[in-house]
Amino acid sequence: MTTYTIDDQAAVSTAALRRMTSEQLRHLGTQRMVYLKAGMRDGELSFVLFDADGTPLVMVDSFEQAIEMAGANGFQFVTVH
Repeated sequence: MTTYTIDDQAAVSTAALRRMTSEQLRHLGTQRMVYLKAGMRDGELSFVLFDADGTPLVMVDSFEQAIEMAGANGFQFVTVH
């Protein structure tokens, strides 16, 4: 029998989330999950929080603002690569 540590399980979960498509995210069954994408706007780095279905929710100027907005609205934050 193979024994997995919490770190092993977290790595497997993280790897699975990173492979998820937008379509799979839409079917997670939760409305409390968002994801963040960075991009350029008017030559400046900006960040957009998206709902699990791909709907843009808010654009902010910093990563910290994005995390704060997600937490303030009760969303779980999931990193997608």
